[in-house]
Amino acid sequence: MWIGTAKTVITPPPGTGLAGFAARGGGARGVHDDLYARALVLEDGGARLALILCDLCELDAPFVARVRRRVEETAGIPHASVMVAATHTHGAPATIPLCCAPPDPDWLAEVEHRAAAAAAEAYRTVSPGDAAVGRGAEASIGRNRRRPDGPFDPTVTVVRFDRADAAPASLVHYACHPTVLGPDNVLVTRDYPGFTVDAVERVDDGWAAFANGACGDINVGHSAAQTALGLPTAGRTFERAEALGLRLAVEAIRASRDARPVGGRIASRSQTVAVPLRSAPEAQARSLVRARRRKVEALAAEGATGNALAEARLEVFYAEAALQWAERRPEPIEAAEVQILAVGDLAFVALPGEFFAESGQRLRARSPFSFTVIIGYANGCLGYVPPASAFEEGGYETRLSPWSRVAPGAEAAILEAAAGILDELRDAASP
Repeated sequence: MWIGTAKTVITPPPGTGLAGFAARGGGARGVHDDLYARALVLEDGGARLALILCDLCELDAPFVARVRRRVEETAGIPHASVMVAATHTHGAPATIPLCCAPPDPDWLAEVEHRAAAAAAEAYRTVSPGDAAVGRGAEASIGRNRRRPDGPFDPTVTVVRFDRADAAPASLVHYACHPTVLGPDNVLVTRDYPGFTVDAVERVDDGWAAFANGACGDINVGHSAAQTALGLPTAGRTFERAEALGLRLAVEAIRASRDARPVGGRIASRSQTVAVPLRSAPEAQARSLVRARRRKVEALAAEGATGNALAEARLEVFYAEAALQWAERRPEPIEAAEVQILAVGDLAFVALPGEFFAESGQRLRARSPFSFTVIIGYANGCLGYVPPASAFEEGGYETRLSPWSRVAPGAEAAILEAAAGILDELRDAASP
């Protein structure tokens, strides 16, 4: 196998609007740590793969398509064999129009160019090497934010690439929202994964990257509803982000030292899935917003404070989010891509949205590969894709909005497609 890596800075200019929190106003006032696009390229027997990981909140399918086209033109890697994913840091600029600041088209075009250039540079620097995979013990960073006893995936996976004439390369995988920093943060940051990656690079004097997993319901322990309203939550500091990032780095380094080889060929497959969406009549959505606002006004006039007023304001937020989606007059179906890159007994599964931890665990258990790495926020952004049971339970991740628009059957359809591709690729990637 031939292996190449590269990275490039994609930090935005001052004032660029930040993504991830509706409650955050204004643009970035500074940079705490730089954002990067990092590329890994593999070649074996004429087949080529590229994995591009960007320190961004999310990436839509048109952006991914443009990056893939550039990579195919400059490195000869087929677009279907290029995976582009975001780490999902909420300390990066907007890349799609949501409830936060609109994207900066000039900066976004520069990111597109630099991400593709990183892949081309990685391809130019390929050299012979081997891949190995290690799994760590529980990193105890993630928590299920929907309920204390809810499932979460504690697994730390490290894919290590060793080359005789180059420094080692490590891909660290963990499933947890990079949202230690909250809506009050106005500095550009990679959040806790930045500290993890920097530490692994220092130890190995090499290249490292972070890939997020199925973490739609997993964060570091704060309430999604509190965050949506911009309510203060203790511990959302850079000091805590560093502590958690270093904790993950320690476990990743341990896993790397115990990694086992994954020999075999490289291969890739992708499939487009027709994903069912929900809808809401616009007139009904507008009426609900008015009713919810009147309730807040009434409570405020009565002098209400505390939970009652906060909950009423949260209902306004949800109603306004549903109206945003209704105003788009969406089609009932949205196309989504499921892609898998295989390296011997290792499979990278790209899921285009925010899947729950239990979904990632189910797919991994179903996979015929010894090592299956679920990469969320990859090749598109469907928003939250909860399992059907979650819609019955309710909660932030299931309330209708531009970022929670899929119907209850979406998760099953996407996982079924991924499982089918895994079965097809297992034979193709076998030694």
